[in-house]
Amino acid sequence: MDDRTAVLAANARFYKAFERRDLRAMGECWSGTAGDACIHPGWEPLYGNTAVMEAWANIFATGVPMRFVVADVVVQLLGDIARVHNVENISLSDDGEAVGRVAVTHIFIRRPEGWRLVLHHGSPIAAEGEAAESEPEYH
Repeated sequence: MDDRTAVLAANARFYKAFERRDLRAMGECWSGTAGDACIHPGWEPLYGNTAVMEAWANIFATGVPMRFVVADVVVQLLGDIARVHNVENISLSDDGEAVGRVAVTHIFIRRPEGWRLVLHHGSPIAAEGEAAESEPEYH
């Protein structure tokens, strides 16, 4: 399997673990190191694998069924690092109606066991026709 295909497979495993609320599988997606970082939309940044996995455990414990249609996937390979950008179209039930969209950046590193996440960063996308919460100030 070439690197691009392997990174796409690692990205897909992340979403599969997320949808299934499978903490063990989610843990296998990450590098498992102090370098892991996670920034969920609207949350403070989390640093280190322990904090990241505690957050996933809390998210999964809510029992809210989340489904993802991942779109606009862009992969950039940088040696033993890969950057993936995509858009999550999120629904909270099996009906598939999207309730939110999140722009995501994933950073993967090559480990002996395969490509593993070191960063998940999600930023909400305003619904069409909605203004952003605040206009940026430019100086």
